[in-house]
Amino acid sequence: MIHAVLLNPTIDLIYKIERFHVGGTFKVNEKIVFPVGKAISYSLAAKKLYPKIKINIHALIGTNEIELYSKFLNKYKISFKLIPVEGETRSNKTINDPINKTTTHIRELGFSVRDSDLNKLKNQLSENIKSGDLCVFSGSIPPNTNQNIYFELIKLAKKESALTCLDSSGNPLIEGIKTNPTIIKPNLLELNQILNIKKISNIDFNETQKPYSIIVEKAKILLNKGLKIIAITLGNKGAILLTEEYSLFGNVPIDKPILDTVGSGDSFLAGLTANYMKTKNIIESFSHAIAAGAANTLEIGPGILNYDDFTKLLEKVVIKKIN
Repeated sequence: MIHAVLLNPTIDLIYKIERFHVGGTFKVNEKIVFPVGKAISYSLAAKKLYPKIKINIHALIGTNEIELYSKFLNKYKISFKLIPVEGETRSNKTINDPINKTTTHIRELGFSVRDSDLNKLKNQLSENIKSGDLCVFSGSIPPNTNQNIYFELIKLAKKESALTCLDSSGNPLIEGIKTNPTIIKPNLLELNQILNIKKISNIDFNETQKPYSIIVEKAKILLNKGLKIIAITLGNKGAILLTEEYSLFGNVPIDKPILDTVGSGDSFLAGLTANYMKTKNIIESFSHAIAAGAANTLEIGPGILNYDDFTKLLEKVVIKKIN
């Protein structure tokens, strides 16, 4: 069983506007609404890739949006336990310009949560997590929430002998990794936040092997502290996977137009962790992650992908050892 935990949900509003620029007035060519959040995007992708996998979403949702989220998750046949919170669920707006090939994001902060809301979530997790389950903690946290909330939740999950995965940024990520989750998925900026090494986020990828070796050298500090699996996403440059046994780089060529990159990291994580729960084969799971992340960019919507795209991309994934 995979438990996907969502603290700061978002209603994604995706607009298609041609020739968008600052200071103009525009006609919307297309609008799509997704009631999601990173844990839901993750679950959508995992369920698409592995229909038989068992996933349960545990989420804090604004009271007025409970029905919207329930209908959406029922549509995709994903199990959920939603905790109503006073306040309005935030909305994130994405403007895709197909002419200029630009993407603009506008982010809201979202509702604040009370200690009683978090206690309900903790009790719910304690009652549902079993030994050997995977708990995925992803996304930002609501305003005014204690920065060590992921530390507390990961500790709770580990007490139940569950595997844990953290995908966040800033202080919640920095505090969360202090309890050594099984898996983390930082990008370069987030890795820089964890290690406080500016050199990592300014790497020149025009060189061949050197930049990847630098990243591996620095990230191995985290393996030495007790983390088991580190997947570092590099955008269109690919990804790096680190374990005690492997230092790997992977990428896949995309020969179709990229429509939307929102949620590709969540799809990457779904391919990595959901397949790993099935097979315990980390190299195969890394290949699935790269193909899933790429497939997400070929569809509109976070965590939305076409299975045929995924299988075709999977055949083209290239995995190399990093010296």
